[in-house]
Amino acid sequence: MKYTATIIEDEIPARITLKSYLAKYFESIKVIAEIDNTQESIDFLNQNDCDILFLDIQLKDGKAIEILNKINSGKYKIVFTTAFDDYTLDAFKHKAFGYLLKPLDPNDFKEIVGRILTDLTYRDNSQKIKIPTALGYKWVEINQIIRCEAESNYTVLIVKDQTTSSTISKTLKYVEKEVINSAQFFRVHQSHLVNINYIKNAEIMQDKITLKNGDTVPVSRGNKQKLYELLNKGKIL
Repeated sequence: MKYTATIIEDEIPARITLKSYLAKYFESIKVIAEIDNTQESIDFLNQNDCDILFLDIQLKDGKAIEILNKINSGKYKIVFTTAFDDYTLDAFKHKAFGYLLKPLDPNDFKEIVGRILTDLTYRDNSQKIKIPTALGYKWVEINQIIRCEAESNYTVLIVKDQTTSSTISKTLKYVEKEVINSAQFFRVHQSHLVNINYIKNAEIMQDKITLKNGDTVPVSRGNKQKLYELLNKGKIL
């Protein structure tokens, strides 16, 4: 399996080291971009996908957190590169998969990136879910699921390009956490889980969203603030 990485780092020696370590230890990872500033990073990541993000905490024109606030950071396995001490790193623990202190140690690098590859491999092997049918089972790709709706202790799945919905005998909470478990899904309501890539319109005053298949889904008061913050920051759509 091939994976991609973006390096956001303004120190040339660190960039060279990261690339050389990837080439030496992880041939399956291809570097698709090297960027040394915040705005170019934001523009690139909002238009391109990659699996792994090597991100310097302090760039020449700003901080890493400025980039993370303006992209869908949940899509990436983020590894911070930094010369800062542990107290500074604590501020980023909720975002990062790992940290590499400069000068970059090859053993630390191999350990962190190795864990990432294990995680990515598991993700790729789990991208389809099994749904029971009258004749047996069918397999559905997670990124083709438009939304999920609770129906008592069952969950109804609405899937792209399928004329009928599918029902599985699991609660919506279980489906969200144990079956799908993807950053591209957002719980907009107690009874509704939506694939954020299929949101077409957000009608704030009426507390509802319209999806690209035409379905309208309510948004609860408790969840709408976070959803609209994501929309306003351009993190989805």
